[in-house]
Amino acid sequence: MGSSILSALVISPTILLLPLFSALGAPFTFETVEGKAKQQASKAYSAPAPLEKSLSELDYDGYRLIRSSQENTLWAEQELPFRLQFMHPGYRFLKPVKMNIVDYDGNSSPLAFDKKYFDYKDIPELEKTQFDVDGFAGFRILHPLNDVQGQYDELGSFVGASYFRLLGKDQSYGISARGLALNSVTPGAAEEFPDFTEYWFIQPKPEDKSFTLYALLDSPSVTGAYRFIIHPGETTRAAITVSLFFRKEVKCLGLAPLTSMFWYGENHRERTFPDWRPEVHDSDGLLLKYRNQQTLWRPLYNHHAIRNALFNAKELVGYGLLQRDRDFNNYQDLGNPQHRAPSTWVEPSGEWPSGGIRLIELPTNNEAMDNIVSFYQPAQSPKAGDSLRYSYCLCWEKTHEQQLSPNQVIATRIEKLPGTETLRRFVLDFSGPDLNKLPDNTNITAEVSSTGGTKVTETQCFKNPHTGGWRVAFILDLNQNPTQPTQIHCLLKDLPNQTNLSEIWSYQWTP
Repeated sequence: MGSSILSALVISPTILLLPLFSALGAPFTFETVEGKAKQQASKAYSAPAPLEKSLSELDYDGYRLIRSSQENTLWAEQELPFRLQFMHPGYRFLKPVKMNIVDYDGNSSPLAFDKKYFDYKDIPELEKTQFDVDGFAGFRILHPLNDVQGQYDELGSFVGASYFRLLGKDQSYGISARGLALNSVTPGAAEEFPDFTEYWFIQPKPEDKSFTLYALLDSPSVTGAYRFIIHPGETTRAAITVSLFFRKEVKCLGLAPLTSMFWYGENHRERTFPDWRPEVHDSDGLLLKYRNQQTLWRPLYNHHAIRNALFNAKELVGYGLLQRDRDFNNYQDLGNPQHRAPSTWVEPSGEWPSGGIRLIELPTNNEAMDNIVSFYQPAQSPKAGDSLRYSYCLCWEKTHEQQLSPNQVIATRIEKLPGTETLRRFVLDFSGPDLNKLPDNTNITAEVSSTGGTKVTETQCFKNPHTGGWRVAFILDLNQNPTQPTQIHCLLKDLPNQTNLSEIWSYQWTP
């Protein structure tokens, strides 16, 4: 994954000429936004002006009555493959964002806020109000994603700070991505949520298979230029290029951050939750894949306290927060089909600074909080005046996840043994094309290890006739010290040849 953050700096010499080129009408490019971000970083951060009270004081019920106008969806009259709907400023979205359209000749024109893009019939007190706002809250991208004749489906949305979400075919919203994470759960440093403050949309052509947009990011510590090339499909892919310019030192920099929700799953039998559903989560684990094709699976957990882990990213080819469990019976939620929530996979491109994958699990007592955060954290913190350019691909998956790690863990269950505080039984189910075709008498061993003075006993590995895969059961003896976190790993091996047969199951047991 490359060398230090300083060696990853890429500054285009064309940036210095951008003002002259712009004056001469040069076509809009990524370097246009990059030059604007660099120039902005040389100045002190300026917070946006407060939103007028008629909008900032809107509550949730009032805000949701403002609807996007179906008649005035951008590009609807031109029968293009992509359309845009805009989101109204107000409620929690207090920072209007500027929008621009780049035409076929590469000329950029601002798109001013206009009430024609909205329907106020359900909130008449706003229908006659004239708003003095310089932009929108965000936008939705529409595309005939699900192959329904004449129907444009929601492909993605960008709204709030630097948050965005995308969808593939037959997926439902769950996990979100962000442009950047700054000082997430970092002692001695306040967390920042940078904002996308301006967007540029490349007007699509009738034959286009992808949609391109650019964004300018700003915060007290950093500015940035972003390019998104979005390829919709069964798996929707977004090729993203980023150029950052730092005003201040950032103690914990998070590249390609993902944000999701995990309330509880099948590994939470010791905790009870006031809900009727068997499981409630948008993601159920973190997967890391390395160049030697070895993969590591870390099931998520909702603990009483914050859990913060850093994973090795040397020779990493990708990572992501996945929703592996696709069985509706394990959710039973008709209103929020979490079995259709996408998994989001990050594939770094080119040279990245050396670092690791950070996983933060925050406690939550409901499903309204996005309590899971994961990102790539460079080992070296950027200083004021530094810059960084990098690229990656985000894949929003539902049907091809098994290809990332074919022989995988599909369930983690834990039992507290009766009459003791120090013994836990773990039951893991492995499944996959190679594992499932092995006969019952195959000599497979489960290699299980643990840390912190704990001991693993009574390990068993046997065929599961109901899944076709293999089940591992073992007892973890906390050794009279049940108050300390323990790291546990499990890997299936072919005993005669000592070859790996599965991904590595990696679990943190926290009392």
